[in-house]
Amino acid sequence: MTMQAILRRLGFGLDEDIEELTDPQWSRLQTANDLLGTPYRQGLLQLLYEMSATPRATFNTYVMAPIERYAALVQLLPASEAHHHSYPGGMLDHGLEIMCYALRIRRKHLLPAGARPEDQVSVGELWSMGILYAALLHDVSKAAVDVDILLQDGSLWCLWNGPIPGTYRVRYKSGRDYHLHAATGALFARDILGGAVLDWLYSDAVLFGQVMYSISGHMERAGIVGEIVHQADKSSVSKAMGGDLRRLDAAPKQSLQRKLIDALRHLVKSEHLPLNGTKGSAVFLSEDAVWFVTPTVPRSLKTYLYEQGIPGVPADESRLYDEMLAHGLVLPNPEGLAVWSGCTVKVGEWSTSKLHLLKATPSLIWAAGDERPEAKAVVTSPDVEQSMDSSDPALETGASIGDTRNRLISDELGGNVIPAADASLPLVPQATHQRLHGETEKIGEVAHDQGDEFISWVREGIHSKKLGVNHAKAVVHVVAGSWFLVSPNIFKKYCVDRYGHDGAWEQVQIRFQKKKLHVRCPGPEKRNIVSVSVAGPSGKTSTLKGVLLSKPDILGVPPANNIYLELREGN
Repeated sequence: MTMQAILRRLGFGLDEDIEELTDPQWSRLQTANDLLGTPYRQGLLQLLYEMSATPRATFNTYVMAPIERYAALVQLLPASEAHHHSYPGGMLDHGLEIMCYALRIRRKHLLPAGARPEDQVSVGELWSMGILYAALLHDVSKAAVDVDILLQDGSLWCLWNGPIPGTYRVRYKSGRDYHLHAATGALFARDILGGAVLDWLYSDAVLFGQVMYSISGHMERAGIVGEIVHQADKSSVSKAMGGDLRRLDAAPKQSLQRKLIDALRHLVKSEHLPLNGTKGSAVFLSEDAVWFVTPTVPRSLKTYLYEQGIPGVPADESRLYDEMLAHGLVLPNPEGLAVWSGCTVKVGEWSTSKLHLLKATPSLIWAAGDERPEAKAVVTSPDVEQSMDSSDPALETGASIGDTRNRLISDELGGNVIPAADASLPLVPQATHQRLHGETEKIGEVAHDQGDEFISWVREGIHSKKLGVNHAKAVVHVVAGSWFLVSPNIFKKYCVDRYGHDGAWEQVQIRFQKKKLHVRCPGPEKRNIVSVSVAGPSGKTSTLKGVLLSKPDILGVPPANNIYLELREGN
């Protein structure tokens, strides 16, 4: 039988497909390592590892191994014909992106919902993995039922027979059923996940059911797993299409985050919490923020949620503050904490001081199109008013991440939360008495070199994962192939961990800079601080400042660059 006869028998248009067979643009098979070795995919894998909070061996067995089998299966197939990720390798990128978004969203939930806290702790990792598997598999059967995979010998290959055996080309089927892929995802569960993973999933019948329903198109039965995967899919598609992720729903409707938002909006708009009054007001609206008086508003919020029978609400107020901060409901103060202390509020001629407030964007309460009250309040905070002035010209400070919390990877600190500084605490016994009224008085020599101790602390923090890397609120990133340390945040964090307060951060930074292990900007000023651009998903950019190591090996071999950071020219 001639090649032309074979093509006619297979139903291909003769002229078009002979051209395809002689076209040099065939795709050759690649190994999983080669496919996953691009900087972008390495960045996504590093992010998954950091967010998973699992040991490397466990991560390799239960996350990397399925991803490698997935990569070997989908090769360079696109995720769609002319929509999102419609380029060679788009299916692989889409799968990795959804996993990252899904794990980020999962961290906003206490799972399984309604279970006892000790049960949530014991099976929490299993639920995280189940959500990752559902995210990875949710679109994989597009590569089987939406496309024809044509081999060089003229035969067709279907992925349920295994990985593509040789050089191939792809064309989309005309008249295809656009809903079929959603119903056939389970076809690949065994090949990609493996028997051991499926056995582990099956140990929790509820989770196993939700994962299977999610990858089989039965979203009405997929529960919270289906909701998270659906939201993650929307985020990945929006990113690929250039959309604004902030326009998407912030979380599934059954999440604690959504319940907190709905409750706050109800309490403010129904005037259960007085707004912009004088004495007795609990909420103040200024030009750029809405402020909630603590502990009045958090207690009212808890009471309302309890009355509504909402599960999972933290009984401890400090935990509630942490939840609101972690979910992005409130904005952190310069120390990274939820509560802005010692604030002064002025409404007209009336004013009060020493209030402890939570700060949020007005859109938390008033969505686009809502009628917003007049911003009558003027709120000042000593955290913002304090300026940092050093008598040493070699010392320079940088800005924090700022408004980049809407990025793909926006919610993890990667270490302990920094407590409020207490300037009354001594730095070290008989060592150094820190600045008083702008002056520093040395009363003894420091027993150990603070620069060396700081380097050892960072190295150990990276190794133990106490210091997260490449997270949105991490103090350690990888830029231009080297370690980038956010200043002054990382020096403050070190001081809190080492001494119990951050009063000596300037001295530590000076000691570190004298080691000459960092890049200094060209020019007469020889600046110690470099600037990097932070790219958000909506196209907006911001600036992050810190020190870039010229000798990265002192902290170990850095992972892939943070794909959202770029060293600015002219530093």
